[in-house]
Amino acid sequence: MEYGGNTSCMEIDAPGMDELLIFDSGTGIRNLGNHLERLDKMNNRGRIFITHPHWDHIQGFPFFKPFYSSKNKFSIHLPEQYRGGAQEILSGHLTKTFFPVTLDMLDATIEYVTQKEEREDYGHYSIEYFVANHSTKTAIYKIRIGGRVIVYAPDNELPLNTTPIRFVEKFQEFIKDADVLIHDAQYTLQQYKEREGWGHSAWERVIEVVKPTGVKNLYLTHHDPDTNDEVLRRRDSRLKQYEGAPFDKVSLTREGAEIRIPVKRSETIMSGNRAKVS
Repeated sequence: MEYGGNTSCMEIDAPGMDELLIFDSGTGIRNLGNHLERLDKMNNRGRIFITHPHWDHIQGFPFFKPFYSSKNKFSIHLPEQYRGGAQEILSGHLTKTFFPVTLDMLDATIEYVTQKEEREDYGHYSIEYFVANHSTKTAIYKIRIGGRVIVYAPDNELPLNTTPIRFVEKFQEFIKDADVLIHDAQYTLQQYKEREGWGHSAWERVIEVVKPTGVKNLYLTHHDPDTNDEVLRRRDSRLKQYEGAPFDKVSLTREGAEIRIPVKRSETIMSGNRAKVS
């Protein structure tokens, strides 16, 4: 598959970083773990920021091989949910009813963090989030790293009309002037009209909402599972009309994609799969 197949997972890497920075643990995280194993990299440590606990964002969690080595150390971050924080939610998914391995069987040292919306600094980068328009509390993460701003919004519904809470306007303010925005674009506008309220966006609406915000590079993700590569390839070609103005770059995310952003004399590398973006 060219555009999709695995569910959401993204890794960000930057010069001088000595820890992993991962977003979501969909099935793509299994490939990232396999990649790290091939590198024979020992003593992995890092943070995994999960946007929300829907299955497609945590399905790969128990298949991440670094969790099974006592030499490794990770912090797992998740916004508070109706039924609890990060540890409570993940332990509820990883029970013997659903999977043979439970959280207490993982060998790595793991800290579970219920992530707050406010900006927090982690040395080489900082993280804050805006609550998405989705069916459970879902983070739209804003990452400041290497003098750049990356916004990751894989599940977010941009309604066609302005709402009393001014969600679209607040979202536009949050993403203003970002260097990279990765945003949900599961549907066409025609499909969306039959799925309004399902928590995902039409790609045409994403373009319309993001155009005036000063976002430099836009990547559309969370492709509908019933949309094949041929259809997505044609859609990707249509997006090229928006390059140059208003965006420097606009395209669909793909399996194995790497997005490279110059940072002064070095560069930040955002990897799709190594950690898959889908």
